[in-house]
Amino acid sequence: MSFQQTGRRVQQRPKTVFMSLKSKLEMPGVSALLAPCTQHLDINQYARMLSGWRSMRQYHVYGFTRLGTVVAVMAVEEQAAGKGRLLVLSVDPRFRQRGMGRRLLVETFCSLKLEILSADTGEDTLGFYQRNHFEVSSSRDTRGGLLLYTCVLTKEALYAGYNHEYSSGAVLFCEKDGQRLYAVVTELSGNTGLPKGHVEPGESNEEAALREIYEETGIRATIVPGFEGELVYPQGRGMLKHFYYYLASFNPSQRFYTGDVVDAELLPYDRAMKKLSFMDVRLLLRRAEVFLSSGAFTQNP
Repeated sequence: MSFQQTGRRVQQRPKTVFMSLKSKLEMPGVSALLAPCTQHLDINQYARMLSGWRSMRQYHVYGFTRLGTVVAVMAVEEQAAGKGRLLVLSVDPRFRQRGMGRRLLVETFCSLKLEILSADTGEDTLGFYQRNHFEVSSSRDTRGGLLLYTCVLTKEALYAGYNHEYSSGAVLFCEKDGQRLYAVVTELSGNTGLPKGHVEPGESNEEAALREIYEETGIRATIVPGFEGELVYPQGRGMLKHFYYYLASFNPSQRFYTGDVVDAELLPYDRAMKKLSFMDVRLLLRRAEVFLSSGAFTQNP
């Protein structure tokens, strides 16, 4: 019996979702969040800025959305591989003092796989950056007589400020009746992701991924070489979660199991993409689909 049948699903509040806004700058909430940071621009300059953010590869825009409205936004210019400059970080006043700015900062830093991020800030917001592990590298007077500080966040400083938790899992798939199917699992919290779990002492990341697949789906799978990596994201205050991921295939003649802890499903690519709760996991599934469709994996499981 799945947990959907037991009636133990937790009632969900509206979700706050982290996502890329690079092609979605027209979403409700974006202009209001950018207004305090762009009031010095006229309408044409503002339009050119947004056009550049959309079309130029060095610009990245991320944010949190809630009920279809953007409630926090952050823009970064990637100056070189692993090095970025923060352009804008703005949070809706209704959601301040909840750690949303910190979460957005860390999610964006990790999503871009940055090694270093610099930011210019005034005295009124300097404390925010210092609390979030930036170091002040320099200061200078502006034309208005105000001090402007340049702050720098390194990967080492960020990681040193957090505890760390490690898990491992995989994009699990099979080929059945000419169709590629992917496994997704929905937890009691209501979030849907990939089969994964904690890496146990003495266990390799690959071993942990295969064990978690079996525990959550009943499937004995095989790791597909050439596709692996790591996702890092905040998991509650003071914790960074490291997720090591792989690609794994299985013979569809096996019995696919769903139990009380997670609700597991086998879905075609489009439905699996819609079902997944988090942007970085959707991007991971997309990468896996491209990898498999490219012919990099040609043998049937």
